[in-house]
Amino acid sequence: MTHPYEKYENTELWRKIDHLIEELVENQDIEETTKREYIVGYICKKLIETEEPK
Repeated sequence: MTHPYEKYENTELWRKIDHLIEELVENQDIEETTKREYIVGYICKKLIETEEPK
């Protein structure tokens, strides 16, 4: 299934964020109510946007 954050998949940033979220879910620190790819993709997008010079 496609989503608006596909360009961030298969990146190191995506893998790191996905892993961190997985740890939080496994530890029951958070509960996901949105598909993982939307959560990870949104965080990737925002982190990259804050790094870009304006």
